[in-house]
Parts: sequence; C-alpha cells; structure tokens
Amino acid sequence: MVSPILSNIYLHYVLDIWFEKRIRKYSDGESEIVRYADDFVCCFKYEGDTRRFLTALEQRLKKFGLELSTDKTRTIPFGKYANERVKKIGLKRPETFDFLGFTHYCSLARNKQFALRVQTNTEQN
Repeated sequence: MVSPILSNIYLHYVLDIWFEKRIRKYSDGESEIVRYADDFVCCFKYEGDTRRFLTALEQRLKKFGLELSTDKTRTIPFGKYANERVKKIGLKRPETFDFLGFTHYCSLARNKQFALRVQTNTEQN
C-alpha cells in the first residue's frame, strides 16, 4: 500500500512540478498535463511543442532511472482542429485514446462545435 503513495509523491516532483516550471513556461502555446498515479496525458496546442516535450520527457525520466512505455506512448492530432489535420495526412477521422478506463474521441456537438466525448473502455487489460 505504501508503494503507490511513494510513486505518486515521486512523480509529483519528477513530472508534475517539472512540467509546470519547465514545459508549460516555455511552450509556444497552451499545454496541459493530466496525471493519475503513473498514467498521464499531455496536451499541446502546437505540434512543435509536442515534439520538444517528448524529447525532454525521455531525457528527464532517464535521469531518474525511468522510461516511457513504448506501447502506450504516442502523439495524435486531437481537439478542435484535429479533423482538419488528419484529413491533410489522408485519414478519415482523428484517432482515439484510452485513459483511466475511458476511450476519448473527437466529436461535434449539436451546434457543430468541437466536443470531447468519452465512453467506457470495454477492452480488458
């Protein structure tokens, strides 16, 4: 029972505070991190910020003997302009992602504005 608590405290300093002081401060656009235990999702307005963050994150984690899970780590166009971006690269619709038992996907509300939708993830881990 102590291990999850200690890892949460550890990641608070290794990841959360670092993100606030180094990543968000120097990003060209908006940036956010959502973390629960050792799972997290980061969002960036600009693709360049995403690429710089991923490189910096790998270096940051390496300093503490940690590494990213390659099967769970990816960058995807997501959000208000995702439909436009994926059509430029030949895809029909933006990819989805799973986080905390929910599949998150891009949609449109009744007023044709972007809407983030979620549904329970039926995939068993």
